[in-house]
Amino acid sequence: MNIDDLDLDYRLLRLFLTIYDQGSVTAAAVLLGVGQPTVSHGLERLRHVVGDPLFVRAGRGITPTAHAHDMVPRIRHMLEDMRSLTRIDQFDPNNPQHSLHCTIGANDYEAAVVLSALFARVQSLAADITFKIRPVRRKQDMVDKLRDGKLDLAITLDYGGDASDIMQRSLFDENVQCYFDPRFHPNPPGTLDWYCAASHARIVFDDDDEASAIDAALAKRGRSRRTVLQVATFDNLPRLISGTPVIATLPIRLADSVMAGYAVCPCPVVLPSYRFCQSWHVRNAASRSHQWLRDEIFRIARVIDVKKSGL
Repeated sequence: MNIDDLDLDYRLLRLFLTIYDQGSVTAAAVLLGVGQPTVSHGLERLRHVVGDPLFVRAGRGITPTAHAHDMVPRIRHMLEDMRSLTRIDQFDPNNPQHSLHCTIGANDYEAAVVLSALFARVQSLAADITFKIRPVRRKQDMVDKLRDGKLDLAITLDYGGDASDIMQRSLFDENVQCYFDPRFHPNPPGTLDWYCAASHARIVFDDDDEASAIDAALAKRGRSRRTVLQVATFDNLPRLISGTPVIATLPIRLADSVMAGYAVCPCPVVLPSYRFCQSWHVRNAASRSHQWLRDEIFRIARVIDVKKSGL
């Protein structure tokens, strides 16, 4: 018989386990719904591949060899792995046997506003859930990392949705307001003249991208402001401007986290709101665990919107 060492398939291994569990070739044939000659032929093939008789006569029945005993747990595990290839993975966040290990692209704003709530939520769950948070500075950087698998998900400003393999779901809209140390501005400022006369701190994520929607809007009105500080993260800014008259124009939702303790007033420069979204590659669209994660983030975003509206 010409047998290749790798001449094994699901049916042959299942046949072996059935004979082992039933202790009989005849009983295995009945359970499998095939003729006894088919089972005997399959067992003979397996004996040649393995190089062991696997089952030997013992009185009127058969008994497995020591090698057959050793094979059983490995084959059971192998068959379960093969079965899993034909099933879409399920995910139950309350099942300690389930896991989700996800790399999320987000900057410190998204971490403070969205991911802090998400991380607190997963601490009460039984599943093995872990996150890696990686910064995302540019639109193309996010798209490239989602494509090559360096990111599983990204929470960023709306990038425009012009990549056909990147899926996107809107989370919430954001606006800005002015933050200041009340010790230096005891009365809430907010006029355009005051705004232009003040010293400002700005967030600039990238050295090559110093354009500002605020400065562009001021320029259209023939006005300008003086920027005395630029930093790359929201977290550093409040420590730097504390105890100074410098003001910062930042997202409203930072008032309860990064900018807690600062006084606020409306920004006198009228700007359109901007949208935050979660984005993912199409290969993760059907993943049960990723679907659960995206739904959790969306629910958190809905709570954020309700708090902002005061409902």
